[in-house]
Amino acid sequence: MTLAKDPSEQAKRFIDASLRGRSRPPSKAAYARAIKLARQAIEELAHVARRAGSSAR
Repeated sequence: MTLAKDPSEQAKRFIDASLRGRSRPPSKAAYARAIKLARQAIEELAHVARRAGSSAR
């Protein structure tokens, strides 16, 4: 598995992809909040993946 080099960029791409096809874009505050939450989730998943990978050895 390849981990994201930059969680912020990965989060932005994820949110942008999930918004495609919507009739109305989200507010700036909602977009920023979604990016922040997605980045935190990606960072937590990467941390868990690193721990799982190191304990398997």
